Amino acid sequence: MGVITSLTSLDDALKRLLEGLETAPVLDEPIDEALGRISAGLTAPGPLPVGAVAMIDGWAVRSLDIVGASSYSPAFLAEPPVWVETGQPLPEGCDSLVEPQSLNRESGIFQAVAEARPGQGVRRAGDEIAAKSLVIKPGQRIRPLDLLIATRLGLRSLSVRTPRLQLVNMASASGQSSTAQYIAYLAEQAGAAVTRTDSDARTAPAIASVLNASEADLIVTVGGTGTGKTDATIDALQSAGVAITHGIAMIPGRTAAIGYLRSVPLIALPGMLEDALAAWWTLALPVLDRLTMRQRPTTARPIARKIASAPGVADIVLLGSEEEAWMPLSVGELPLQALANADAWMLVPGNSEGFPAGALCPAYPLG
Repeated sequence: MGVITSLTSLDDALKRLLEGLETAPVLDEPIDEALGRISAGLTAPGPLPVGAVAMIDGWAVRSLDIVGASSYSPAFLAEPPVWVETGQPLPEGCDSLVEPQSLNRESGIFQAVAEARPGQGVRRAGDEIAAKSLVIKPGQRIRPLDLLIATRLGLRSLSVRTPRLQLVNMASASGQSSTAQYIAYLAEQAGAAVTRTDSDARTAPAIASVLNASEADLIVTVGGTGTGKTDATIDALQSAGVAITHGIAMIPGRTAAIGYLRSVPLIALPGMLEDALAAWWTLALPVLDRLTMRQRPTTARPIARKIASAPGVADIVLLGSEEEAWMPLSVGELPLQALANADAWMLVPGNSEGFPAGALCPAYPLG
């Protein structure tokens, strides 16, 4: 069992995890496998469209040839116009499209009965995306729209940073692994490639045998961090050579631990869902952010009622969206009902006693 003799502040734990941590290497991911990955950035290799294309079905003309044309004073065209349909390139020398009713044809001669402005019905080269422009920001999660743009640009792959996360689930007496399953899902949502391993037993040799720092950028264990008789994770990590910091000054998540296995950061999450989730949000996600250069957005709103917190310990607060304010749903605990109703979460730092009603508080949206 792991005995907690003192608590480390969340700030100090994060500093130890992030200090000297480099970003994950850039890899080329096939477009059909890149959805949800974290982009390493994309600069358009060329303009889109590459040349002027039709935005409507119509006759391609040169606008200068039909200046002032009207039904009373038609403009006769020296050359027959070319019919172009939506998405097709414009013929050389043409800069506008006119609809069928704008041209008449008599005895094989075309005459325009309406003028056209330059670029009418046309999307010029680079109007959608300029060459060398930033299309996908580094650290941005790749969306279906990004895949469409990349395909339109003629790309077959995208540059991504995909941290390799080894998730080690500790065997429990009940055999349940719902917490590990949920953490695996959250890790994939954060852009990680997850390899899950289940320890056969909660013994130090069994746990140490499944740790694999050579094929991971981050190791996360789930379960066995408490002081129970079968909680062997901390002892196992120490036996494997991990310099463990056990006990983080936050609620929930107090029995979480952090360390490094050789050069790989390691986070030991408690087995209880609310403790694991708190440690995942506050410890694991910042590590993944550093590895991928991701910047998670926050939304700042005034809180609808006072949040009280004991100094010295960071509190996780679940928030519901109420008009233009955040309504605190729970402080220092994450019951399932509150989680189901929450729209965001925020952290009350350990050096704070809370916030008064009306204070503007940034929060991380849940989704």
